[in-house]
Amino acid sequence: MSLKPAILLLILILWNTTAGALTLTDEEKTWLAAHPQLNLGVDASWPPFEFRDQEGRYQGLAADYIAMIQQRLGVTFKPVEPSSWTEVLAQAREGRIDLLPGIMSTPERQGFLAFTRPYLDFPIVILAHKGGAQPRKLADLYGLKIAVVENYAPHELLRTHHPDLNLVALPNVSSTLQALATDQVDAVVGDLASSIWSLRQLKLDGLYVSGETPYRYQLAMAVPRDKSVLVGILDKVMADMSSSEISQIQQHWVGNVVDQRMFWSDMLVYGLPAVLLLMAVLAAVIRINRRLSSEISRRIALEQELRSSEYHYRGLVESLSAIAWEADANDFTYSYVSPHAEDLLGYPLSDWLRPGFWRSILHPEDALWAQAYCDSETAAGRDHSLDYRVIRADGQPLWVRNIVSMIEHGHQPVMRGLMIDISETKRTEDALRLSEQKFASVFQQCPDILLIARHSDGCLLEVNEAFEEQIGLPPDQVIGRTATDLDLWGIEGSGPLLLERLHQGGIRNLEMSFRRSNGQLFTGLTSAETFELDGTPALVVAVRDISQLKETQQQLQTSEEKFAKAFHASPDGLLLSRQSDGLLLEVNEGFCRLTGYALNPTIDQTSLDLGIWVDLNERKRLVDQLNRDGFVRDFTCHIRRSDGQIRLCELSARPLPITGVDCMLTIARDITERHLMQEKLQLAATVFENTAEGVLITDIDQRISAVNRAFSEITGYSEIEALGQTPRLLASGQHDSAFYLAMWHQLTDEGHWQGEIYNKRKNGELYPSWLTISAVRNSDREITHFVAVFADISSIKHAQAKLDYQAHHDPLTGLPNRTLFENRLQGVLTCAQVSNRQGAVLFLDLDRFKHINDSLGHPVGDLLLKGIAQRLKEQVRDVDTVARLGGDEFIILLPGLHKPSDASTIANKLLACFNAPFQAGEHEFFTSASIGISLYPQDGTDVSTLIRNADAAMYRSKAKGRNRVEAYTRDLTAQASERIALEHELRRAVERNEMSLCFQPKLSLKTQSLVGAEALIRWSHPTFGEVPPEHFIHLAEENGTILQLGDWVLEQACRQMQAWKQHYQPFGPLSINLAGAQLRHPHLARRIEQLLKHHQLKAGDLQLEITENFIMSQAEEALAVLYQLKKLGVQLAIDDFGTGYSSLSYLKRLPLDILKIDKSFIRGLPDDPHDAAIARAIIALGRSMQLTIIAEGVENQAQQRFLAAEGCEQIQGYIVSLPLPPEEFAAAFLRIALSDLSDGTGAKPSL
Repeated sequence: MSLKPAILLLILILWNTTAGALTLTDEEKTWLAAHPQLNLGVDASWPPFEFRDQEGRYQGLAADYIAMIQQRLGVTFKPVEPSSWTEVLAQAREGRIDLLPGIMSTPERQGFLAFTRPYLDFPIVILAHKGGAQPRKLADLYGLKIAVVENYAPHELLRTHHPDLNLVALPNVSSTLQALATDQVDAVVGDLASSIWSLRQLKLDGLYVSGETPYRYQLAMAVPRDKSVLVGILDKVMADMSSSEISQIQQHWVGNVVDQRMFWSDMLVYGLPAVLLLMAVLAAVIRINRRLSSEISRRIALEQELRSSEYHYRGLVESLSAIAWEADANDFTYSYVSPHAEDLLGYPLSDWLRPGFWRSILHPEDALWAQAYCDSETAAGRDHSLDYRVIRADGQPLWVRNIVSMIEHGHQPVMRGLMIDISETKRTEDALRLSEQKFASVFQQCPDILLIARHSDGCLLEVNEAFEEQIGLPPDQVIGRTATDLDLWGIEGSGPLLLERLHQGGIRNLEMSFRRSNGQLFTGLTSAETFELDGTPALVVAVRDISQLKETQQQLQTSEEKFAKAFHASPDGLLLSRQSDGLLLEVNEGFCRLTGYALNPTIDQTSLDLGIWVDLNERKRLVDQLNRDGFVRDFTCHIRRSDGQIRLCELSARPLPITGVDCMLTIARDITERHLMQEKLQLAATVFENTAEGVLITDIDQRISAVNRAFSEITGYSEIEALGQTPRLLASGQHDSAFYLAMWHQLTDEGHWQGEIYNKRKNGELYPSWLTISAVRNSDREITHFVAVFADISSIKHAQAKLDYQAHHDPLTGLPNRTLFENRLQGVLTCAQVSNRQGAVLFLDLDRFKHINDSLGHPVGDLLLKGIAQRLKEQVRDVDTVARLGGDEFIILLPGLHKPSDASTIANKLLACFNAPFQAGEHEFFTSASIGISLYPQDGTDVSTLIRNADAAMYRSKAKGRNRVEAYTRDLTAQASERIALEHELRRAVERNEMSLCFQPKLSLKTQSLVGAEALIRWSHPTFGEVPPEHFIHLAEENGTILQLGDWVLEQACRQMQAWKQHYQPFGPLSINLAGAQLRHPHLARRIEQLLKHHQLKAGDLQLEITENFIMSQAEEALAVLYQLKKLGVQLAIDDFGTGYSSLSYLKRLPLDILKIDKSFIRGLPDDPHDAAIARAIIALGRSMQLTIIAEGVENQAQQRFLAAEGCEQIQGYIVSLPLPPEEFAAAFLRIALSDLSDGTGAKPSL
């Protein structure tokens, strides 16, 4: 044995020598030199592995490893401490952290981290709460609520492999255990070490380790995958650490879980041959240092696994709320007790291990029998359990239950067991025993009859002494029998009724009739409840004999009824009050009706509490009179009801002593109605004389007995002239005898008549009146008088007629409006169905009336409409109807035509009346109209169809050039439908990408070069084909889609211009037409500014064209808009110049750059002298205003030469090119020699 210490010493020396030889490659050394400081990802809420102590220092097992690594490598670690572990992982994923010192490798983390070899291995366990679920394995967790630390390894593993588990992610280990302790969750899954640590720190009772998962927590270090060289360095450093260093760290943080003797014994058994070999070949050992380091790491891992296993089972024992112990069976000396022993009894653990300790803590009263019982059971070698008391360190007794198991250890008997605190159980048992004693005492001594019966059959199980005294039967004669057997029910069938009510719930104070053993009946106040008696449903019944009470109550009731009948039968309000404090003792229904208060709330309150008095001075006068005279009679005062109403009352009061108490009986009578009736009589007399309506009163013979002043004012008859006469005095002769007969029949049957009647004044004038006659009956329901009230409604009739006229006529022209026209048309159609007559509807719309309104204003337009209406009425028959629908639309009804051609004749007559000029103020106008005709019954038999068909015919008239008559044909319905369909499709055209832009070039007449282009919209529909702009632009303006289309054109044109500028040389501005709706939009300038900025265009790259009609029709608005646009720097052009009504004085105020001659004046050049004169004038005007002149619609060289000669600067039209798609435009004009576009023989690009 003397060789053994020497060998161990030699092994230790060799081990330390090889461990200290940390060998790094050149690459590893270079990497460390380049990274002198590394960011360390810290999870500061995971003790004992990583945490911050009270002074903020980084502590824990991982922290100690990092300190040793830092010492060996000479690098500095800078802690990076995000708010949570989830944030730590996020920063590691982003590469902002260089090293994670304590982390487990999972498939999810391996995607972005590289891991060292594990340096600690311990189980992942399940923790539960005593009294709750007891999961032993993962399968038991299904259906439970499981707490895990968010994004810790257990969370990732369970989330990936068991997605159906109900996981509750919490921020740290402490929060999961607190949730378990407060029953917010059913279990916790986490690592054993941190769970035990937190349990000790939080001192949570009732939590324990209930099972293990198949997973192990293999603690390692990790680095980002792009820093994997650091993994090799860390593995070498960890292998370089000695066993003592590792043991010191782990023993400090996770307990002394390593059995050093076992370790050295294993080393001697398995390592001695290797050691002897190492002594022989010491030099070789040094050269293979790395291989030896690997072997040492493997052994360390084995050692860690052993420590983890022991740590796990120690944790299981120490997490119990009971005391786990082991003792010698011979003398009861403890060899081990769990730490909970010190918490439970207060004695240090060292005291427990002293011989005789167990006997020393036994309660003196329990010591002898407890020792004797334990000695006998131990001697027999039997497992046993015993409840007894021990004395705590603070001297307080404590009930415990000791559960003992007998085992053999090394052929020696050993006791192992659990000591459990049962104090609470003992206290509950004592309380229950005391409660039973109290119940028995109360049960027997209670003066009321008490009995306990079985619920199923009603057999009596127990009765008290009062039962024997009041019923007359001793307990031995009633136990086991039912109340029916004993004939206790005063009324047959009461027993089943009582049981039936008990099924619905407990019974409280139910009056029932019972029979004593001598046959005497008595009334009992019965209460009953069901309960469980030793697991058997039972009921307890209490019966109080109230026979004497009922008799006394009956006598009192008879006495009170006499007073109550008189008190409550009174129609007046009666109240009984106490004189000392005024409290109301009793009130009757009359008082409640008077005041509005219910009976109960008024009792025990004063009249002041109720707020009855309106005027406290009235109450003071009442009290003064009572004090002076001792009583009050017919005192008038005002009271306030509960709903706030004020009533007038008459009070009488006198003292009334009751059972020695001075009381006051007060009678209150409501005289409000009587007083109001008196006032009404006075008021009626006043009203009768002063009302604006005429009033007359007759007797049963219809003789006038009274009239008022208004009667005389309306009829002209004085009172003297009317009295004694009959109402026939006023007869107008407008109503026959049947009218008056019906009036008197209704009067006698129903008692009143009301209606409109014509009467005659004294001067003979007839007038309409609204008359109401009422019959007055006496108490026998016999008619004694008639009262007639009438009003002159002449002014109302005039007003109604005026309103009716306004409702059916156009306020401007006085013509019938749409409503009256449709009513007349419906009447004509109804007659036509009977008489087979025919007729026509003419729909007339003025041509270009909008231009007059826009240029000269609505007042001038209104004068013109009045003149046209008057002229139209002059052209038709009296039976015809000319109506105005609104705006510039008129409609004419021609009933009773002899033949269909008559309609065309009248329509042409109407057109002809427009040949003469119209005078509107200072202006004279020539205008025209378009007329559509629909005939009935050929083109329709209802109002809407005829108007719609005439409208369709009118639109065809406009389409064919205006100033003409068109009759409806069936194909117009299809055209109207097509127009509706086209309007519907237009709303979705932009969304469907059916719109496109074409570009028409502009040519300089002086240089023959391209100076710009105009963007023109085109619509290619999949069904309708190419839809011309003149077909859909008007529709877009009508339905409001013009804003969407206009903005789309602006966006696309700017995008195209940007593309051309990037690939081609500048060629001039791009012109875009703006609609009126766009120009009226408040954000137009801002939108154009955004587009220029977005597409990197200069303001000079755009040219905006505005129509002359908009500029002149919206004068001041247009001026403001143009100046906003001009401020941006874009060029402004007035389009279609010459087609409107421009004011030259206004035109010169506009910030214009370009003037475009409308193509209607170019078409006749150079031969038409009028077009030539207009073109010359426009060119001269533009040059004088220093505007650029451009002619649109130029189609031939003759027009071009004329314009060049007159000084026009630019042209646009088919002579240059048709509008082209962007690709063709670029190919034709942006890549070819622009000189080819001259008037020479060179070919022009065209389609």
